[in-house]
Amino acid sequence: MAGKKKGKDDAATEAGRGVTRAIVNGLVLVASIALLAAWATQGFFKLEPGESAVILRLGAFDRIRSVEGWWAHLPPPLESHEVVNTGKLRTESFGTHPTRSTPGKPTDAEEVEISRQIQRDAIQTADNNIVNVAYELQYKVGDAYAYRFSMADPAAILHDATEASMRNVVGSRTIDDVLSQNLSQLMREAETILKKLLGSYVTEVGHQAAFVVDRINLEKPQAPDAVREAFADVVSAGQDEKRSTLEAEGDAKEILQRAQSEAAELREQAEAYRRAKIIEAKGEASRFEALLVEYQAAPEVTRRRLYLETMEEILPGVEKMVVEPNTVNMLPMLPLGNQASPVGGGAR
Repeated sequence: MAGKKKGKDDAATEAGRGVTRAIVNGLVLVASIALLAAWATQGFFKLEPGESAVILRLGAFDRIRSVEGWWAHLPPPLESHEVVNTGKLRTESFGTHPTRSTPGKPTDAEEVEISRQIQRDAIQTADNNIVNVAYELQYKVGDAYAYRFSMADPAAILHDATEASMRNVVGSRTIDDVLSQNLSQLMREAETILKKLLGSYVTEVGHQAAFVVDRINLEKPQAPDAVREAFADVVSAGQDEKRSTLEAEGDAKEILQRAQSEAAELREQAEAYRRAKIIEAKGEASRFEALLVEYQAAPEVTRRRLYLETMEEILPGVEKMVVEPNTVNMLPMLPLGNQASPVGGGAR
């Protein structure tokens, strides 16, 4: 009886151990599945509008995702991702803080004071003067991989590159040119140099530039406070010179145009007078030819008619009488009417 009882106890114990083993195995399986699921979920990520994700496979660049929504990759450490906002318009201002790119450290009190007063807006011009230039850079992140992995400190590199570009543009001009030149031209040149400079930083990694330059907003350059009034007078004098030159050029053009108009009018009048005289001469010649024909036909009659017409033309306001040429003892004639004085005729 005791043996049978012992056998039953062993069977029950074995059954309990089997159940426990099954439960433990089930729990281990569930835990493994949960761990695998949790590990797999680490490969899911969501991109918001304007964001890009750089996918790395075993630490090396593999691909870039730029479309918003949910994405997945192999869970870490097989693959990982870095999210970069490439759609945000960013701004950095220059001219209000001490420059970060000034090398060296001051060695005495004077240099300490000078370095304290040095500002980012102080730029040396080509004629060894100082001009204060404040400006603002607007940009976006371009290539996400180049921004995240091609440079150690992207913000500092962008800052120094922007500052170098503006100093290049301003430093190639005299202070008079900087103070009087059109701001848009300075901004365009600085943008061109900055884009070229940023593009050269990533040529070795085979990607596009890490930054996309939107524009540089440049404030009106100013001379240092100590000499600002003097330079303002110089700029004002230059502007007065330009204005006077423009006014003089305008007056010269007006006078020249007026003289040209008067000359053209005189030429037209002379041409008209010439044509009139030619027509008149031709008319006189035709009239003379007609008279010549009449004279050849009747010389005495034509001669008398010409004489009378000539007297009528040269004495238009004198009363005239025609008498016979051989008549003698002619008495003076007192004309009736309101004539002021008598007119006498003589024998011809």
